[in-house]
Amino acid sequence: MIAHINFILAGMLAAICAWTDMKSMTIYNRHTYPAAVIGTVYSIATAQYSHLYGALVVFAMYLFLFILAGGKLGGGDLKLAVALSLFLGMEPVICGSILAGLVLMAWGFASTWHRTGQVKAGVMVALGRLPGGAVPYGAVLGPTAILAAVFIY
Repeated sequence: MIAHINFILAGMLAAICAWTDMKSMTIYNRHTYPAAVIGTVYSIATAQYSHLYGALVVFAMYLFLFILAGGKLGGGDLKLAVALSLFLGMEPVICGSILAGLVLMAWGFASTWHRTGQVKAGVMVALGRLPGGAVPYGAVLGPTAILAAVFIY
């Protein structure tokens, strides 16, 4: 029963944030902060302490990536990942993050190839050698984390 509630809450958060990120390239605090508070309270109430520790690990990982990327990875993505880890645990969010990166590499390749007609330009964007424009990482992170949770649990 607890796992079902976690999936429902994480699914709702992922859907809302995916929609807003696709629409406006923004993940709003009004969605992530309440989700993080609800996730923290729910994790404590159901004795899912591993989710709290996992959220700290995910926070540290995403903060490192945020600093390393010079702000290209948005703060909304960081807050979304932490909130999702409070519901799903650390493993699905980390696996979903890797999968989201792969999906966005393919997305960058395909959109650049379609826009320019050059395969080489698409490959260079996918490899990070050429700037490919902003992509909604959070729109892919939520669904891939949910998908990873389904396969892990």
